[in-house]
Amino acid sequence: MKLNYDAQLTISFVLVILGNILTDIFDFWIYRSLAFIICGLLFIVHPVVPNYLPTNKKTVFWTRIAGVILILIGGFTRVHY
Repeated sequence: MKLNYDAQLTISFVLVILGNILTDIFDFWIYRSLAFIICGLLFIVHPVVPNYLPTNKKTVFWTRIAGVILILIGGFTRVHY
């Protein structure tokens, strides 16, 4: 089954929300970071673009760059209370 853009965005949103909830429950920042890193890897491995954009090398490249940015956010940010 191939994911479309809406399904992959929904999965990413649920992962980030779940990571935030687990971080708040267990008071350990790694869950939030792992959620962002998994979402970034998902967009790098399976780059999908919205239906209104053409699927060419340029849009796939920028989708993968967005995945790298998500990994960097997950890797370099921590929230301390």
